[in-house]
Amino acid sequence: MIHHKINKIQSPWGKGFLTSILGTTISIILTFGTSALIDSKMKADTQRQTAMMVIHDIDVCVKQMEEMADEEEERNNAMQYVLANIDRIESVSEDTLVLAMEMIIDFTGIHTFFDDAKENIFKSSQDIWSNLDNMAFIDNMERFYQERKEAEIVLTTDPTVKYPISYDEACQMRINASSTNGYDLDYAAVLKEKLKDRTVKFYVDFSPARVRFYRQYAQGWRDISDRNKFIMNISDEELSEYIKSSQQSGSSISKNDLIGKWERKAGGMNDFCYEFMANDSLCRKQIQHVAYPVWSGEVIVSIIYGGKWHLKNDTLVLVYNPASVDVQLDSSHITYRPEMRDSVIHLISRYIDVERAKKNLRKSVEKHTRDSVPVTTNKSRDKIEMVAGHSGDEVTTHYLKRIK
Repeated sequence: MIHHKINKIQSPWGKGFLTSILGTTISIILTFGTSALIDSKMKADTQRQTAMMVIHDIDVCVKQMEEMADEEEERNNAMQYVLANIDRIESVSEDTLVLAMEMIIDFTGIHTFFDDAKENIFKSSQDIWSNLDNMAFIDNMERFYQERKEAEIVLTTDPTVKYPISYDEACQMRINASSTNGYDLDYAAVLKEKLKDRTVKFYVDFSPARVRFYRQYAQGWRDISDRNKFIMNISDEELSEYIKSSQQSGSSISKNDLIGKWERKAGGMNDFCYEFMANDSLCRKQIQHVAYPVWSGEVIVSIIYGGKWHLKNDTLVLVYNPASVDVQLDSSHITYRPEMRDSVIHLISRYIDVERAKKNLRKSVEKHTRDSVPVTTNKSRDKIEMVAGHSGDEVTTHYLKRIK
């Protein structure tokens, strides 16, 4: 009886204690459960971001190999035409001769083909390895990076793929060129001579094999990309949106933010100027700086486009007027030795045909009168970012600075 009474007296305290314990336990379960859900979602998001990053890396290489195959076919077509007309090669158009020359001569000396930055991130990041636990996906990526390494070895060492005329030899050919023509090569004479060389003939004959090599690798890597998209349930649209968003930054922009003059420097060779006027008129100018060893200073070529512009959400729409296209040449800023006068005149007239350029550009604008580019601005409103191209596997971003 006494024991029963004691229990009754202590029951309110016992009930409160149990309620407190139960509440704490539920709170802990909810906290850890919520935390686990958040961690799980973050892990899934990290997996998808990582997957899209390296899938994009594959797609870029696929496009690169396809472009190499297209270039090879174009150059081989030119070379076959040259070979068929070797006895009257002097009458072959210069554009065809240039393409044929580009097929057999290394004019750049650049011997790296693929960017391995994303591969290094993929292989070295502990966060990626701890979050990306799909072994089929990882195995596919390992296979791709191994095949890419093998392809680069072939591209840089195999005699059926390496240029038969090296960059150093091409430079020596320019040094030995006739002084009356500066350091410019006589394409017809060079081709006529070099095509007698068995090594050059061997390389030319292997052109179809090179095309097959490029396209086989491109198709194999496209298959890996498609499998990985399937494994991770990533659509082409989602990947395209990821690429676009990962490249674009900044804040939304208004029409008033854009009005004025803007410029972009491109590698010291081209300047781009845009003027957006309040009446919706547009003036875009591309200024090319043409340097050459036979003169000091630069020949300036200005390509001018006029038209209209408007802003739709964060997309800048440019509508060009073909009749407004103009090309202007200014060679007043160059100097040269008196004996090089004929060479300078010859080179400028050969490479810079103003009327022909104007005609071709107007035809081009007639076919493509409209550009649409996403744009954002920085906090100071003195710089803008243009996402000039995003086709699902490539993004080109330009940065413009306001001209005060």
